[in-house]
Amino acid sequence: MSERRHLLTPFGLPPLHDPENLSDSRPGLMVGDHIHLTCVASFTPLLAEPAYEARALSTILFGEPLQLLEDRGAWCRVLSHIDHYTGWVVSDAVAPYGGVPTHRVAVPLSHRYSEPDLKSAPAALLPMGSFVRMVAPAENGFLPMEEGGWLYAKHLVAVGSEKADPVDQAEAFIGAPYLWGGRSAFGIDCSGLVQLALARAGYRVHRDSGPQLATLGRPLEAGESPARGDLAFFPGHVGWMIDAVHLLHANATHMAVTIDPVEDVTGWVAAQMGDRPGKPAFLGFRRLAD
Repeated sequence: MSERRHLLTPFGLPPLHDPENLSDSRPGLMVGDHIHLTCVASFTPLLAEPAYEARALSTILFGEPLQLLEDRGAWCRVLSHIDHYTGWVVSDAVAPYGGVPTHRVAVPLSHRYSEPDLKSAPAALLPMGSFVRMVAPAENGFLPMEEGGWLYAKHLVAVGSEKADPVDQAEAFIGAPYLWGGRSAFGIDCSGLVQLALARAGYRVHRDSGPQLATLGRPLEAGESPARGDLAFFPGHVGWMIDAVHLLHANATHMAVTIDPVEDVTGWVAAQMGDRPGKPAFLGFRRLAD
């Protein structure tokens, strides 16, 4: 079964929003057709090479579906079905796919407890976006995981039911540390923040700011002012407008998710770019929906 035949429908996920068919043309992206593995670590980096010191490309979250492309024992080359990224993960962080998830973590971080008791020992922290398989019944406000452990029921949403406001979700990450390739409250980058926030609104979008610029929304027309929910794009950077002036973004200037005047951010980007004639520091605003 191919992606185009709704491989991830049981996960409550729509097809990747890719009107330009970038997944078929960009290096490092691939459309998969099988689910072989899932992530069993809270998160694990997706690396460019099978080496711990290799550059991080992205992050795989707990329960996310993966296709196995190559097995080298301690390392696996995988395809992430979430956004078609390919790269290497440590084999200890993945396991054979065990079945369709029932819920997704809907808060930045949620403890996985050993018992249905807030005073019991926490076994792990699961980040927003994690896919989990829960069974009934609930006890003391906690739901049991099929593979063991308990999650607080109010921290979960049923797969396919995510309709949250994306900017509200992004604001929940204020203060989270910046991490190149990060996609969680453990560490997050600018495009990861956009991707995660839109996932909570029921969208499935590209991982990087360049493809996001090429595929999301429409440019503001002359005379239109930016508003809450618009995306602001810069070379290699993106963030959420929370009003007409301020940008919410994961950034390396503060090494955190912060709110800053968009004019200040443009100045920082211009300074980083240096003397590059014809290369604007600001690429424009895009509106997702009217």
